[in-house]
Amino acid sequence: MFTVRTLLALVAINLVECLAASITGGLSAALYLAAGLVAVQVGYLAGMYLRSALERAGIAHPSIRPEHQR
Repeated sequence: MFTVRTLLALVAINLVECLAASITGGLSAALYLAAGLVAVQVGYLAGMYLRSALERAGIAHPSIRPEHQR
């Protein structure tokens, strides 16, 4: 399951990469990797939108919420 914690972990890893690239390769390398941060966010939002669209169309089923008993 893709959760917010997973997204934050990916962003943290990418941020460390940006810092390392800026130290070793200069600002242009860091800006290139910063685009990865934007790509992760856009991908996450697109996935949420696609999931809700599929649920509204009846193709996908909503996930089971933790407060509901099986």
